Amino acid sequence: MTAILVVLTILIAVAVDGILMAVRQHRSPARAGVVPEAMLEPRPPQGIFLDSAHAWLRITTDGTLRIGVDDFLTEALGEVEKVEVPARGTQVKRGDPLLKLTVHGRKIIVPSPAAGEVVSVNTAAVAEPWSVTRDPYGVGWMVGLWTRDHHEAIRPLRIGSAAGAYLRQEMQHLADFLTGCHAPATAPVLADGGLPGRGAVGTLDADHFSAFQNEFISTNQKES
Repeated sequence: MTAILVVLTILIAVAVDGILMAVRQHRSPARAGVVPEAMLEPRPPQGIFLDSAHAWLRITTDGTLRIGVDDFLTEALGEVEKVEVPARGTQVKRGDPLLKLTVHGRKIIVPSPAAGEVVSVNTAAVAEPWSVTRDPYGVGWMVGLWTRDHHEAIRPLRIGSAAGAYLRQEMQHLADFLTGCHAPATAPVLADGGLPGRGAVGTLDADHFSAFQNEFISTNQKES
């Protein structure tokens, strides 16, 4: 009889503890299921010419300028939901709107790094926007331009170590920008080295998202 009472007491204690734990979990706010990741350090490959507004170009073997967006921008924005590009035959000047990326239902407009005519479109990137995020310098390229003056096209752009140094500078610029957008305790900047969180820009409110566009992407701001 004593043994039965002991067992019942233990079972009751376990049941009560389980009920209390469930109540605590119900009252406590749910924590994010995924730990935020830091942005990866930008690593533009060899042969890439980089514009300050975060488009890149590569000169292909037939002389076409293949164009996409750099890994700083894709890391900052997070998953790209939609890609829009001009139709073939469109004439653009350097600084004209060229690429449109939709993130969290909002558009980022990236200006053309060079003047020319749109002669090819990467339909795979348009159909599968995630490829721009996964491989911005490879399968995620977006348009091909034909230019009459290749020297003039690449003259204002950075390449090699200068391109890498510029993107690292932009990482720090972004960390400062994000801290200014939020109270320090809620800024989407990871404490470990002050690195911006991957996709942090995509989580900003409409005003700060627009401010990012103006400060980091706008040709007028970059070249002033």
